Amino acid sequence: MSFLTTLRDHPRKLWLRRAFFQIHLWAGLLLSLYLIVISLTGSVLVFEDELTGTTLPPSLSSFDPNHVATVPWVIAAFHRQRPDAVVDLVTVPTKSVPAYQLNVHFPDGRVQRFVADPLSGQSYRQERTWVQWVHDLHVNLLLNESYGSKVNAVGAMVLLLLVLTGTVLWWPGIRTWSRGLRVNLRANWRRINFDLHNAIGFWTLTLVFWWAFSGAYFGFYKQVTTLVNAIAPVHNMRAPVALPTSGSSVRLPLEQIIKAAKTASPEGDLYSLSNCSLAAPSVYASLDLRDPGNFLYRDIVQIDASDGRILSVWHYSDKHGLGDWTLWLMHPLHFGTEWGTVVKVTWAGLGISLALLTITGLLMYWNRVLRRLISP
Repeated sequence: MSFLTTLRDHPRKLWLRRAFFQIHLWAGLLLSLYLIVISLTGSVLVFEDELTGTTLPPSLSSFDPNHVATVPWVIAAFHRQRPDAVVDLVTVPTKSVPAYQLNVHFPDGRVQRFVADPLSGQSYRQERTWVQWVHDLHVNLLLNESYGSKVNAVGAMVLLLLVLTGTVLWWPGIRTWSRGLRVNLRANWRRINFDLHNAIGFWTLTLVFWWAFSGAYFGFYKQVTTLVNAIAPVHNMRAPVALPTSGSSVRLPLEQIIKAAKTASPEGDLYSLSNCSLAAPSVYASLDLRDPGNFLYRDIVQIDASDGRILSVWHYSDKHGLGDWTLWLMHPLHFGTEWGTVVKVTWAGLGISLALLTITGLLMYWNRVLRRLISP
């Protein structure tokens, strides 16, 4: 009997399938806690903006998009209170998060978060909220950003291995393949658990694959971009090469820098601004072309802080082929936050499926191995 015939009719007889089973089993056991944590925190973070809005100080003014303090006003007000601090990033108020958000560095190395009133610009220090804790756990595993994202990416690559080996293991043979699509609720609980693992794995296969692939991208984006480019050329989704800064220590007023950004992206509305204290030689401005906070349609403009020259403009939403589309879809298909409430609810529900796959897999291991070892 040929390999393909055996694969089609009796896949369990193949030594390769048995090898894949061992890889799938031990990778799943080693990664079980990680997968449950990533699954549950990811489901919560689908609604990160809405939940963040509930953690703001109750004393803030009501948000009116037509009457909002300007970014220079907010930064100047902050520096009057804390002249020794450096504002690394400011994000403007939105309907979901109706307050300015500031990331701040202090001379002693502390990094803190502040929120500012959308009308008066008065800032308030905000201790890390439970939403931020969940975010840090999901994205960086509570480690520092550069190290945590790479550890997370390694976990994503192991998940990718689980997806690929699980796809092979799911195939029961041509005669009974449809059994893997459904759950027989009349069977005993062990069979129901087995059916659940198979059915959930089949119906969520594409999305779990994308979660794993995009998770690897977030930690090793240069390497994944190179891989994608080797298959389908990447054009616009590569960050543009910036012109060199002037090197001058002179700094323009923040108003002029924002005006330069608006000139480079006349249809965009300012969403965030880096280096607001002008400690570094250049500033990055994010300008959204559609809804505020929708980074899928965004221009990212780099400006020289000393003379207002435009150093680079990245039209993030411009796509010129399969390679660009693949990288552009990394974020929205991973987080499910950009296409309305229905998609968010769907993604949050599907996110739990990864935890269910892990739990049902652990129960299968219990039934097949641990229970027999423990029972006399």
